[in-house]
Amino acid sequence: MDDPNFKAHLFICTNDRGPDGKRPSCAHKGANELRDKVKKLCKERGLNGVRVNSAGCLDQCERGISAVIYPQAEWRLDLHEGSAEELAARMEKLVKG
Repeated sequence: MDDPNFKAHLFICTNDRGPDGKRPSCAHKGANELRDKVKKLCKERGLNGVRVNSAGCLDQCERGISAVIYPQAEWRLDLHEGSAEELAARMEKLVKG
C-alpha cells in the first residue's frame, strides 16, 4: 500500500441502479447506512490505520451488500445493515493484530 498510514481500506458497494428493479443494487439494501455505521464504529474504536469508503459496483449485488478490504483483497458478501459490528471488528483486527 502506498500510504503507510493505512493498514486496511474497506470499500463498501453503494451502487444504485435506480428504481426499475431489473437487477438488485447494494444501495437499496442499506449500503450507505452500513458504511456510515462502520465509519462511526471505527472512529469510536480509535482505528486510525483504516479507511472506510463507498465503492461503485463490485458486481456482487445479487449476494447482498458487498465489500472488499485492501490490500488484503478480502471479500465480504451477503452483508446487511447489521454487519457493521462484524466489519468494524475485522478492521480492528487488521490494525491491531
